[in-house]
Amino acid sequence: MRLSLSHLGYLPNSPKTLTLLAEGAEDLPDTLPFFLRQNCLRLPRQTPRLTGFSERFPAPYDLMKGRLEPVPSSAVFYKGELRRTDTRWGRLWQADFSNFTTPGSYQIETDSQISPPFAIRERLYDRIILGYLTFLKAQRCGCAIFGVHAACHLDDGILDVDGSPHDATGGWHDAGDFRKWLAFTLPHIEALLSIREHCEEDLRRGGYASDALLEELRWGNRFFHHMIAASGQVHEDVAGGRAPAGSKLSYEHDWWFENHPGCFGDASDNRWTDNIARSGDERTIRTTYNPLVQWSFVQMQARAALHLPANEARECAAMAKRAADYGTRRGHDGRTLFLAAELRARLEMRILHEAADDSGPLLAVAQRLLDRQVMHRDGLAGFFLEEETAKDAFRSIAFAADPAFALLRLWELRSRFDSDALAEQARTAVIEYVERYLLADSTSNPFSLTPYGVYPNPPHPERQLFRDAGAGYGIRTFMHPFNAQGIVHGTSSVLMAHAHLLARGAVLLDRPQWRPAAERLLHWCLGHNMCNHSLFTGIGYRQPVGYSFRVPQLPEAMVVGFIGRPDDTPYLEESTAIEWNTLEYWSVPYQQAAQAAVWLRR
Repeated sequence: MRLSLSHLGYLPNSPKTLTLLAEGAEDLPDTLPFFLRQNCLRLPRQTPRLTGFSERFPAPYDLMKGRLEPVPSSAVFYKGELRRTDTRWGRLWQADFSNFTTPGSYQIETDSQISPPFAIRERLYDRIILGYLTFLKAQRCGCAIFGVHAACHLDDGILDVDGSPHDATGGWHDAGDFRKWLAFTLPHIEALLSIREHCEEDLRRGGYASDALLEELRWGNRFFHHMIAASGQVHEDVAGGRAPAGSKLSYEHDWWFENHPGCFGDASDNRWTDNIARSGDERTIRTTYNPLVQWSFVQMQARAALHLPANEARECAAMAKRAADYGTRRGHDGRTLFLAAELRARLEMRILHEAADDSGPLLAVAQRLLDRQVMHRDGLAGFFLEEETAKDAFRSIAFAADPAFALLRLWELRSRFDSDALAEQARTAVIEYVERYLLADSTSNPFSLTPYGVYPNPPHPERQLFRDAGAGYGIRTFMHPFNAQGIVHGTSSVLMAHAHLLARGAVLLDRPQWRPAAERLLHWCLGHNMCNHSLFTGIGYRQPVGYSFRVPQLPEAMVVGFIGRPDDTPYLEESTAIEWNTLEYWSVPYQQAAQAAVWLRR
């Protein structure tokens, strides 16, 4: 039996939900009183007083034994009731105490359980931003990280095409291992710059060095600048692996899964090396062309060019243009994720002096993306299709909200091109995506989680549940476990992308009513979930045991989170068996959570 809430706490005006998880407790009444009190000051209980212990220092054993006694009003700041509710995730007792807004440090107590301590105060989510910055520095590759690991991979790497040496030292490890995926680590630039743009002065006053954010950006960017060829093609990753020997699957056909690069591959390069160049144990650089990586590189270099000193800015801008020219020449297959990446990159290029005056390609790719949105009136709407043929809908493990982010950025930068009608169409598209898809489906579960994705042709419907989304579509809150790859991935990245989108959109589109939904998603990852576990290893009081393949425990991290059972109920591994698909440390959800925290400061 557990009282579940956000272990970090709440802003004074946050939504505040308390959940009693009482599996098998069928004899509990329909309503249960709860008392909000000062942290660490337990309420008196009806238990025999033991001699030898004073009232100030009561018997230290069986602290939860006995029913609560009637308490004087001065000891309780708020009293409420948990009410039984039967949900598709089982029977729960829930209460809302959003109208309690007094700053302080608290716990909630019932006869049967006491909640973790939590705070109510302004700027509370800054703790997420600080944790992200600590995590990112701990993920540095190519140097010693005090307290984490010695200098590593000073001999990265060799090109996959001919085995020739190529300097790819530095950068950041992506997850609980040593692989360096550009698709997942390039967006750290966006996260760092968002923090700099909105929080730098507060960070400086709080003891964070004023140049620390740009120095972290430079660390990653030195590596990224080594990952672009003279032709302008950007390499995909370092140490990503290859198809296991004897496998029927191949890189070309099976590397991508749910718009997530790298799910299929061995771990042959996920290892320590001797740090000696040309000794024979160097790790491989994958030179495969990936349009997502290509256009993400353009976007991030254009963003960085606006923050760095003139000589560095010119280098970033030149690389952005070279990569954009190559991406334009090479093209891509038009999948929705590639359209979103190209649109975001072309938008950022409009800000640079080096940008071409012709906005035609930008407008064309924006219209193609807009044409993918489902706008029917039967059931859920506003989500995106994967292709014009509507054979599948867009779903993504790592980039769930990217189409909406691209269109929101188009609205934000509408003064940079001449098409008011397209900008308004983009604004409407984001609102439809949020209100007729994310928020409309969030009512389907007791924790207001947004959906993982829509399925025009649900696979193995006899083996796994798809809820009705209207117009013949199915929908799930979690990834479908029965799939062609046999991979089931946690959804922290999906929820944190949606939290970021909701918080950012609330400001840019003047939709303050979206803020509570963003916060509820953060609260799920901060402990208000079915296991009462914070998914941030450095925040909260109960965490799962993280999966970290080479360094057992990182100082700050976020795990990939809950997967779904076939019946679309949540599952998190709570033992020390440690399976990667719910417990691996990963940078992507933390990037998004930090940016959600940034926009919730506004």
